[in-house]
Amino acid sequence: ARGQASETEFNRPIDRRTERSEAQLRWNLYNLGNDAAEIRAVTIDELAAIEEVRRAQEEASERIGNAYLELLRLESILPYAAERLLSVQRLVQQVRQQNESGKLSDAEVQQAEASLLDAEIVFQEMVSDQAGARRRLAVLAGAGAAEDVRPVVPLVLPPANGSATAGENLMLAAGPGLVVAARERARAARERVRPLVSLLAPRVDLEVRKQLGNRTSPQLTTEQQHSWLVTARWDFPVGGELQSRQAEAERRAEAAEAEAQRVANGISAELASLGPRIAETENTVARLDRQIGQYNVLVRAGELQFEAGRRTVAQLIQLRESRFNAQQRRAEQASRLDGARLRQLTLSGALLDTFGLTALVPVPPP
Repeated sequence: ARGQASETEFNRPIDRRTERSEAQLRWNLYNLGNDAAEIRAVTIDELAAIEEVRRAQEEASERIGNAYLELLRLESILPYAAERLLSVQRLVQQVRQQNESGKLSDAEVQQAEASLLDAEIVFQEMVSDQAGARRRLAVLAGAGAAEDVRPVVPLVLPPANGSATAGENLMLAAGPGLVVAARERARAARERVRPLVSLLAPRVDLEVRKQLGNRTSPQLTTEQQHSWLVTARWDFPVGGELQSRQAEAERRAEAAEAEAQRVANGISAELASLGPRIAETENTVARLDRQIGQYNVLVRAGELQFEAGRRTVAQLIQLRESRFNAQQRRAEQASRLDGARLRQLTLSGALLDTFGLTALVPVPPP
């Protein structure tokens, strides 16, 4: 502390300057548990903050996983688009040769060339989408440049849990950071709701002071080096202030508990809907695999029949288009299935463990 004062000492005016430092310690001896309750609430808030960090890690991991799945989907379709383009190019050559020999009309040549233009456009769009998806993944993963992203491989995820009840039980046992953080915030708010008798209780404090340094000019005739003091304070406000504070704390706790319940119910509902969706998508992928196998047989037979003159250009093009559409749907459904599995892991709180990212989350204090 620094100060200046004009004082009168022994009937003489004195201009005194002071530079003083001291240490002060105040310790609460009795407050009917209010301070301990606040310390417990702050500790719970710290746990909630750690869960907020975990929630942010889960959301970031899910975004990166979805970007990875999108790139994986495009790269799985791209070979089919390239194969389709090559097959249409060969078909156009065949049709032109047969047109020159008089076996096919000019209209069939134009139809084959139109199909070639469509195949080229689709292929170029997929190449562009693939480059964009690779750049997006690079940004989300912090890779810097798209060239730094390694070639993607199928995402290995644990078997999907098609049971809604089992998924809900997993969420209740572990829980994503979003749910746990909301529950911890509600618990901290409830801890701050103190009974009225606690708010009316007196407060007893022990205060200890120790002088560390003192430069006073001119010197004081007396100087206090250290002291201690016990104070008792009993605040008894009128007008309903205490009841208002208690009611406010109660409403805040109820709001936090309602929010935690809302978050938990929302995640439970989404988990319950994911089970049937995953099971149906798995069946769809299996059916599309069978359909693609059938189209492969039909396309090979159609090519032989076209060479023998028993199939038209339009029929052969239609067969190949149908097979390519089935291949696209299969890739989309497989990506949707992996996305649903990824979402199930996020909602159940198991995503960071699956990707080995648990070490990134701060450890709660003992």
